[in-house]
Amino acid sequence: MIPDTFIDLTGIWVAALLTLCVFSFLIKDNFMFKLTEAIFVGVSVGYGIVLTYQNGIKPKIEKPLIKYVHNLKVDKSAVTNTIITEINHFIKSNKPTNETQLAACAAIPFNETGFGVLMDETLTRSSLDLANQPDVSTAVQNALKNSTLNMKNIFALEKSAEKYSKSYKTVSLSRNLWVAYIIFSLFLGLLFLSRFSPKHAWISRYPMAYLLGIGVGMAMPLNFQTQILGQIQASIIPIVHTVSGTIDWSKSIGNISLIVGILSVLYYFFFSLKKEDIFSRGLTKVGIAYLMIGFGASFAFTIMARVSLLIGRVEFLKEEWIMGTLKYFGF
Repeated sequence: MIPDTFIDLTGIWVAALLTLCVFSFLIKDNFMFKLTEAIFVGVSVGYGIVLTYQNGIKPKIEKPLIKYVHNLKVDKSAVTNTIITEINHFIKSNKPTNETQLAACAAIPFNETGFGVLMDETLTRSSLDLANQPDVSTAVQNALKNSTLNMKNIFALEKSAEKYSKSYKTVSLSRNLWVAYIIFSLFLGLLFLSRFSPKHAWISRYPMAYLLGIGVGMAMPLNFQTQILGQIQASIIPIVHTVSGTIDWSKSIGNISLIVGILSVLYYFFFSLKKEDIFSRGLTKVGIAYLMIGFGASFAFTIMARVSLLIGRVEFLKEEWIMGTLKYFGF
């Protein structure tokens, strides 16, 4: 691979030198390895902070609070006029052409409550910045077009729009509660900074307890479903596997081996039982053998993953660093 620019070549050289500094630990611990380790940790932490801000703080705290403040200051009449204007435009675009069709429209049931909920979800309950009139117009248009409500009764729609505009509030109770929750979450997050003060470090226990409580509450049902119920379900298998009336010996031997392994390993961990007879000692040894096979396979998989990473770095040094540099300078 030939670097496109000198900047790319510089980046490859920096990556290659840092890789060699890490590999220098194979000889002995040295300053270059420690320097590379510090650079890696520093870059990782800096990248993590920026990523947390971009994906967490900015979209979930900063933007909602800014829009909330804007919506508190927005002129209510401007938003209601926009709602009426867009609904009148929708009515004119879908208005019947003769008296018979108008009479038919008037007879169609109209869900006024559903219309109010639709407008609330589009405006007051959403994160929409009501100070941005084009966005408000687009939001109302899309809500009317994509709604599952029957909007053909244009007379009821017009009256419902006027009624909704009179009772319209720029910020709903649900939005106030949501902002209060955001501020509460931000406050809990800031309490973690008390760890920098030995005198007030105990305050950080409260957000830590909240975080652990939420985490355990979310993780327990998932882990129970995947690691317990899922394992039990996967273990309930037929001892003899048949295909078109004939025994599939390879599959059957695998099923028998799985069942024997599960039972022997479970029996091994029953430490409250005395295992003095020949059968108990034999089953215990079988369980230990299965455990060693499992641990060995896990360790081998870990080694394979690390060797794959090593191959990738050696390939990078060979192809991109050495060969890429030579090709870049025309050798």
